[in-house]
Amino acid sequence: MAGRQKPENFRAYGILMREGLVLVAAECVGDVFCWKFPGGRVEDGEAAEDAVIREFKEEATLEVRVERLLHSPGTLLSPWTGGNYTPIYFQVSGSGEIKVPAHEPLALTFKDPRQALESVLMAEPEKIALNRLLAGAD
Repeated sequence: MAGRQKPENFRAYGILMREGLVLVAAECVGDVFCWKFPGGRVEDGEAAEDAVIREFKEEATLEVRVERLLHSPGTLLSPWTGGNYTPIYFQVSGSGEIKVPAHEPLALTFKDPRQALESVLMAEPEKIALNRLLAGAD
């Protein structure tokens, strides 16, 4: 992000589909248990795409490739923490075994996308990104 200011609490997430199922991270954000997609903070000087790749390595020990941008809603008020955050969502691809390291406080499971979309555990921006991936929208 050379020459530009990084957005407030900039977070990058990747949506990985396999055999019609979507990878969901179950974890606590603040004091709230929720479902989200693997990802996290974009570090200073890091591109959002690079952050997604790094976060998948850290959270799932999985090498992924960013395929395309799905959703970039701007700065929002988090339903989980009550603070501002700026999420960005990418479709990612990757093969291999998913293994959460012991130090990561989350569980990763593949779920039917409808289950994720209907769940109150998933925030609206995640649902919009997933719907865009399912619809094939650019």
